[in-house]
Amino acid sequence: MGVARSIEQRLEGLVEGFFTKVFRSGLQPVEVGRRILREMGEGKTVSVNKVYAPNEFVVRMGPEDHERFDQMEAGLRKEFSELVIDAAKENRWNLMGLPNISFHSDEGLGKGEFRVDASFEAREDAPGVSVHEPEDDGPSSTGALSLSTAHRLGLADEAPQLLVLGSDGEPLERISVTRHPVVIGRLSSTDIVLSDPNVSRRHAELRRDGDRWILVDLGSTNGTLVNGKAIKEHQLSDGDRLTFGKSELVFKAVH
Repeated sequence: MGVARSIEQRLEGLVEGFFTKVFRSGLQPVEVGRRILREMGEGKTVSVNKVYAPNEFVVRMGPEDHERFDQMEAGLRKEFSELVIDAAKENRWNLMGLPNISFHSDEGLGKGEFRVDASFEAREDAPGVSVHEPEDDGPSSTGALSLSTAHRLGLADEAPQLLVLGSDGEPLERISVTRHPVVIGRLSSTDIVLSDPNVSRRHAELRRDGDRWILVDLGSTNGTLVNGKAIKEHQLSDGDRLTFGKSELVFKAVH
């Protein structure tokens, strides 16, 4: 039996007895579990030759639903974490760290309404940057591709690159920027995903203006640096070093 089809059975014992009354109406744990699995699949990214799935999930719900979930938060977090681990094993996805699920009240959401934001929370030894692979080799589905994919699609010669630097300053990966704008951040839905706790969920954006490429900080918590200097908006030149949290990339212009 697949992980998705076993959600009801996994949570059945957890909501028996007293908790059956708690979850008689409103948002149900099974709905949240299904959404977490969906966000894992939609948010998976590729780094080198591995596929990574999000491991951090922020579940936002209305105050009434949150009050009920809060009564059994520890049990639900444990069950959802095991669900994420089992899904990763079944699909052969890699996780950058142990799953982390949290529940938050949102006054803007009514009874039964909820939202799940998925992102990457990395261990210190985990790869720092990953990109989405295009669906059915359609380059329009993502703004940043691995260099090998860009070559396969015939886009490598037209696109500037971002070189991902390791701790020794040497390039670990090469990313082709195939369309604009490109959003950089920790959220799994961004074009370039930085698994760095010092990076904001939507940290910065790379925009094209004619032949120029502009890097814009999106109000990040820790700021965006170009060649060691904090910027709000900056026109990039070949060889510029970009810093987001502890992640460093080098911009290579099209020649």
